Amino acid sequence: MKNYAKTILSAYNQISGMITQIENTITHRAKNSFYMRHDTVSLAEQLITLGEIRKDLIELKYIADEIFNKIKPDDAVLLKYKYLGITPECEDFDHTSRNYFRKQIKALERFANKLSAGGYDEEWFQKKYLKIAFISAVYKKTLLEEGKKHVRF
Repeated sequence: MKNYAKTILSAYNQISGMITQIENTITHRAKNSFYMRHDTVSLAEQLITLGEIRKDLIELKYIADEIFNKIKPDDAVLLKYKYLGITPECEDFDHTSRNYFRKQIKALERFANKLSAGGYDEEWFQKKYLKIAFISAVYKKTLLEEGKKHVRF
């Protein structure tokens, strides 16, 4: 199974909060830079790094939104229910049936296939997003849930 797709979906709800926290951190550090004991160059490098992480998170959220728009509406409903906690408003939605779990697996596969078709594969994800601590933690948790006990980065 495509673990990076699961990671993107699992981290999706947290991305907006992380973007806001990074923006607040950048603003706070910039305003209080006079009182910091770091030299200006290291502070500027830290702010640039935080800005790049913020940009990457915004891009990841945008990519996930685009994939949600490209997959079948039924698949999007299933994935949003499982990973984002959004309860569907349709009357015929049954999350207790045996078919639900099969549909859930196929929906995740279609999501991962759309990511790959758009040029967003596991290598891209690992290179670009595993440097972000909370994404790395979600990815590690996903791998552990899949049964890979020895996970190192």
